[in-house]
Amino acid sequence: MPVAARSTIETRYDQMFPTLEPAEIERLRRFGETRTYGAGERLVATGEVSPGMLVVLSGEVDVTQHSVLGRNQPIVTHGPGGFMGELAQLSGLPSLVDAHATKPVEALIIPTRRLPEVMVAEAELGERIMRALILRRVGLLESGVAGPVIIGRADDGDVLRLAGFLSRNGHPHHTLDPDTDDSAKALLERFHVEPSHLPIVLCPNGQLLRNPSEVELARCMGLVRPIDPIMVYDVVIIGAGPAGLAAAVYGASEGLSVIVLDSRAFGGQAGASARIENYLGFPTGISGLALMARAYNQALKFGAEIAIPENVVRLQCHAAANGARFQLGLENDQDVSARAVVIASGARYRRLDVANLAAFEGSSVHYWASRLEGTLCARQEVALVGAGNSAGQAVVYLAGQAAKVWLLVRGPGLEATMSRYLVDRIAAIPNVEILVRTEVSALEGQGGMLEAVRWRHLLSGEETRRPIRHLFLFIGADPNTAWLSASDVALDDKGFVRTGADLGNGHRALETSRPGIFAIGDVRAGSTKRVAAAVGEGAQVVATLHAYLADAATEQGHSV
Repeated sequence: MPVAARSTIETRYDQMFPTLEPAEIERLRRFGETRTYGAGERLVATGEVSPGMLVVLSGEVDVTQHSVLGRNQPIVTHGPGGFMGELAQLSGLPSLVDAHATKPVEALIIPTRRLPEVMVAEAELGERIMRALILRRVGLLESGVAGPVIIGRADDGDVLRLAGFLSRNGHPHHTLDPDTDDSAKALLERFHVEPSHLPIVLCPNGQLLRNPSEVELARCMGLVRPIDPIMVYDVVIIGAGPAGLAAAVYGASEGLSVIVLDSRAFGGQAGASARIENYLGFPTGISGLALMARAYNQALKFGAEIAIPENVVRLQCHAAANGARFQLGLENDQDVSARAVVIASGARYRRLDVANLAAFEGSSVHYWASRLEGTLCARQEVALVGAGNSAGQAVVYLAGQAAKVWLLVRGPGLEATMSRYLVDRIAAIPNVEILVRTEVSALEGQGGMLEAVRWRHLLSGEETRRPIRHLFLFIGADPNTAWLSASDVALDDKGFVRTGADLGNGHRALETSRPGIFAIGDVRAGSTKRVAAAVGEGAQVVATLHAYLADAATEQGHSV
């Protein structure tokens, strides 16, 4: 009989909830101030922004996990030396837990804005605190109680869309299917919601949303915050994929004021990789989402601001007395001012040229192979189109979930486009069948649910029909540069951003046709489409940024 996996709180409790020594607390005092709380007083509330990380100096604090379903669960009781907080406190987002004083409490409050100083100035202590914050978020993700509740059918495209948005942003949540869950049925009766009006989302603050957009959901949860209209950032980075996050980590760690904007989630296309095995330093492999979550937390650790979801719709160049040379307009009518801009907006997934594809996207046609999709297609036949490394990683992952994976390849084979280790691994998987010189010819289904896929052999014209409910597309991507149309940033004939030597003499490495605007990662013309290459460009661009900002400061000084 299989043994149930033990939770993180069971296996790593001491790392999740360490007790600080008196000498360590003394070193932290310079970063905060003390405050007292009476017995029974609330220190932190779910859905509200906490004052920061709280270190208990005396007394006791009970931390509980709030559920909109009314099933609150105790997490831990902090005594002297214990500290409250998880990743929400590092980023200044609303709390995911409640905390009450069970005895009179004196606490040291370290505000969010000063936590990056703690991480840098107190390296060893900061490492212990950072590890605890991350593990506590992992615990909340595992619990299945914290965060918003999504109610709707498990295979509903909008349920998958909302759950996918939260998963890819590392935010706790849980879904309930009214067809199988009695508590979901009770909630629908309580809120007088007809099944035809699903999905709905119950936010931690009690607000009910009916099939919200990702932005509406983020606002309800307090994930979207106003950006300071007066602040002039040294650099604004557009895109939170591996290139953008690398630039944020290196820029913020070297003292630049950095803000990262992304319209969807951190991780970009790299976050879609079920397993990356050829990234330096991870010999046993790591999922793309886990790798990008580490980079995201690392950027926060050094003080970078990250705003998700925020969609940039306009980039304007102008010189201002405060040193701002660029202004970016956001979809929500906010503006961001910066001295320099790094474009790391990546690429958008390509779509098959099949007439009714859109009818099945979200519910049956997927551009991502995560645990969410793997659960949906468990013990079923699936089809996957693609021949690159991302396709190969998805095939290996799905083969462990599905009854069979049909891999459809337009070319003569995989060797020219996929890493050798993946080609060999796929060849050794018994429930994967590779069909070369083959393309999808039609999709059949109704009500947004796929029932069958038809494909055609390009040489013989022979067509095959299989009863398949889930189709995965990994057929490349096009540059995400439409928003640059009015900025005069030069693009190549395929829409990728031209940089450096590609523009002729006089341009810095990775600089676009507009001085002070740089491009890195998949969006850049001529870039190597690999995670490691994107990270390298993110690091490289920071050195170029320093040189540009120094020259710009000199020019401004001369003009004053």
